[in-house]
Amino acid sequence: MTGFNVNSEELRTYSGKLAGQKDTASEIAGLVDTADVGDKSWGVVGLFVKHSYTEMLGDLKELFTSLQDGFQSASEKFAMAADGYQQNEDAVKQLLNGVKFEIDGK
Repeated sequence: MTGFNVNSEELRTYSGKLAGQKDTASEIAGLVDTADVGDKSWGVVGLFVKHSYTEMLGDLKELFTSLQDGFQSASEKFAMAADGYQQNEDAVKQLLNGVKFEIDGK
């Protein structure tokens, strides 16, 4: 017979790591805001590329916002999976404990 074993605590640990990555993505998104400088900093020649630079910063911030959402979603899903596996294991244990009682109690 083949089977599998799921360690629900490992799933919870991984869920926590994903939540930590969400915080990192949030910090980086905050740093993107500080990377945009005023028009005077670009000078006359730089004004020709400032618009493109600002658009790219917006795209980068949007990417990190999406990463935050993805990490949050994945973290929640792994936590729910851990809960589901643990509930299933607890139910099987309870069922088997009932069988043991019936055998012992005859």
